Amino acid sequence: MNNQVKGLLYYYTQDLMRHGKIFWTILIAMLIVLSFLAYFLIDVGATEFYWMMPFATYTNVCIIAFQSVKKDIPFGLKMGAIRNNIFLSYFYFFLGYSLFMAIAGNTLQLVTEGMHHLFGVSNFIFSHPAMLLTDNWLTRTIIDTFFMFFLMALLFLVGLIFYRSGLIGGGLFLAAFLVVSLYGLFDGWLIDAFANILPDASMLTFFILFLIGIVLYMFSYLFIKRMTVVQKV
Repeated sequence: MNNQVKGLLYYYTQDLMRHGKIFWTILIAMLIVLSFLAYFLIDVGATEFYWMMPFATYTNVCIIAFQSVKKDIPFGLKMGAIRNNIFLSYFYFFLGYSLFMAIAGNTLQLVTEGMHHLFGVSNFIFSHPAMLLTDNWLTRTIIDTFFMFFLMALLFLVGLIFYRSGLIGGGLFLAAFLVVSLYGLFDGWLIDAFANILPDASMLTFFILFLIGIVLYMFSYLFIKRMTVVQKV
């Protein structure tokens, strides 16, 4: 890893610190409030609270990946960074950030579950894709890392399409994706695909998603090598 890649990674992480503090403060505050509500409503009918930690972390990484195209790449080019180093730096950043968010999110869930057990809060239920397999901290962390990297690569590519093609080109891409998805739903093959995959889901399933994410990220190089500091409107 050369010094320019290290410098870009430092810039990405420093820029994220403020947003990260806001994100985790809001997330922890919501967990605390809902935990108190669950505690006081334990004996009230069949009141149950459901919380899906990945929904918050997955949304966060999608936003970070999409916004980084418009915000960070032009800055790197202005500072003289070569495109190959920008490409490498984002690969390391996405992989590292996915791992960090997976560890942080699942550690927070583990601590919260421990506090709930201590105070007898039995009506607060965490949901996670790992429930399809073995639901423990390690499994959740691996699954989240694989899936979040896939999401970051996908949204990064979408962001590059918008940056290079403007709102019209990006809108056409999303419209085509929506049409294919709707066709798959109405024709039934998309539903059948999920119905066949979910019952037989394994760690290999999520690893394949991770590999697809790598392929998507490799494809993004075609856009990065032609990028300029001027965004197409």
